[in-house]
Amino acid sequence: MKTFATRLGNYSIKKVLVLFAVLFSSCVSSHYDQTENFLFSWKIGDLKTAAVEAEKLSESGPKKDRLLYKLEEGSTKRLSGDLEGSVRALGEASKEYERWFGVHLEADARVSDQVSSVLGSAEWKPYKSRVYERVMMRMYQALNYLQLEEKGRARAEIFKSRQAIEDARQIWSKELLAAQEEMNRKGINLNRGMNEKDGSSLQREISRIRSMIPPNLPNYLNPAAIYLEALYFLRGGTQREDFEKASFSLRRLAALFPENQWIREDLGEAMSFKIDSRPKTYVFYESGRAPVRVEKRFDLPVVFFATNARIPYLGLALPSLQTTGEILSPLRVGANGLEEPLSTSLLADMDAIIAKEFEKDYPLELSRAIAGSLAKGGLQYLATDAVRDEDDVTRAVVGIGAGLLAQVTTRTDLRAWATLPRRIEVCKLSTPADKKLTLSGGGATFRELVTLNDSTTNLVWVRRISSHTPIRVVGVLSLDP
Repeated sequence: MKTFATRLGNYSIKKVLVLFAVLFSSCVSSHYDQTENFLFSWKIGDLKTAAVEAEKLSESGPKKDRLLYKLEEGSTKRLSGDLEGSVRALGEASKEYERWFGVHLEADARVSDQVSSVLGSAEWKPYKSRVYERVMMRMYQALNYLQLEEKGRARAEIFKSRQAIEDARQIWSKELLAAQEEMNRKGINLNRGMNEKDGSSLQREISRIRSMIPPNLPNYLNPAAIYLEALYFLRGGTQREDFEKASFSLRRLAALFPENQWIREDLGEAMSFKIDSRPKTYVFYESGRAPVRVEKRFDLPVVFFATNARIPYLGLALPSLQTTGEILSPLRVGANGLEEPLSTSLLADMDAIIAKEFEKDYPLELSRAIAGSLAKGGLQYLATDAVRDEDDVTRAVVGIGAGLLAQVTTRTDLRAWATLPRRIEVCKLSTPADKKLTLSGGGATFRELVTLNDSTTNLVWVRRISSHTPIRVVGVLSLDP
């Protein structure tokens, strides 16, 4: 005969599992559901409405997604012309990031929690951003400050983008070590599984992601942010060390784009410690939409398992990258004095940049999915084993509850900064005497007239979301010291 304590224990397990099933079933509203209205307005080019929706999300949306919604709010308000609102939102996003990791990774204890915390859907955990997002956040904030003529603050943001990359290397190495140790304890060999070609669907997915990445693209490098940094020091510098900083960045870009004449010209000036005094204009063109994360289900191949592992099968939900929409044709820039319009050249392929980071982080995503699947499988076994002597109805209720719990929590994290571009292109020209540019092309018949500043160096920032939306001149700013 069972004791009262045993009955009470079993009753408690059943009660908790049923309660969890109900609660978790009510919490399955995804990030896509939360952002549907905002993204619809943004995709059709209704930036004013999108900015309002983004602000609503950042103020009243789930707190765990606060950092992400602040990023969306900051970029959308920047496009809609609300620079002060953009500065405020991106500043709050920066504070959220520093709250998690500290200015110099003071919160080391939080680095491995993504591996050790395995129960619950990944989207239920606080969003902490990705490296490419932090670099873009710093770049947009620097542009905001330049447009507001706050050069000192712009300089600080440029240096913070460098720090974001250095922090990322430290965070990644610590997380990978934690993931490998955790998987080794469970009889899973991450390195062998990631690199051995076994023809499985998981290996085909890894190969597909790797095919999106150019072989010469360094980890965490965003050429658009690097070029902005280089131009800030080259065209706005006043000291020898400014030219040295510009030269360092331009050498990296020249290695990536050896055929780009504009980068070669700028590098030559930086190395000579003297710029061409004739006025110049740079046009940066953001187009399209960055890839989105979608969920795919996989069976973990046996190649991952150690020979002594007692795991017959493991089903996983993992993120995948999916490109969005078409690649828009280059922007054409016309001006008096040009025989024919110039076309922008590719500078930053966000598909490749995001895929590079995605592939680098894939072992971490895999380890979290494996740890979560094993933990939930163990919980299901304990729950059903605890009621094996109960009546059929009780066993059915607990079995369904445990199954629901596993189902709603076996979801991958699909959150990402959705309003980033797919490509960033650039062109350089001598500033025309009448200070007028004509923008055209970009996949549609349109013409946009731009009036430049009376500056030695103008920087024009242009954005187009899709072939169905018009271009938007986000800002015309000066890089003069």
